[in-house]
Amino acid sequence: MLTFWNKNFTRDVLITLVTSAVVVVSCFYGPTVHMPFLVGMLTAVGLGWLQPRKGWILAIEQIVLIAIFYFVIDALKLLPAFDVDATQFSALLQFFPAFTGSFLGGFIRRSF
Repeated sequence: MLTFWNKNFTRDVLITLVTSAVVVVSCFYGPTVHMPFLVGMLTAVGLGWLQPRKGWILAIEQIVLIAIFYFVIDALKLLPAFDVDATQFSALLQFFPAFTGSFLGGFIRRSF
């Protein structure tokens, strides 16, 4: 039986860190909410594919990191928002595509 925290899970946690930053940057540069939600969904499906049994942990990590990155970037004014309302809306509602995408990625991987 494998341990809970192994080398692959550590790699996937670091991948989640990078994909969360990509999602937040897409929130700031996206002219509408569609592109950030697409990026969030695709990264979450990838995380679910990488960890079909523990993908929900990566989804929770992704949600927390997206919130932290958004508030840090917004507070320090590191990136100019294309549309402030759309940026806030898409960044704070990323938990829908994160959990859904992680579930779908894990489901597809387990079905194969």
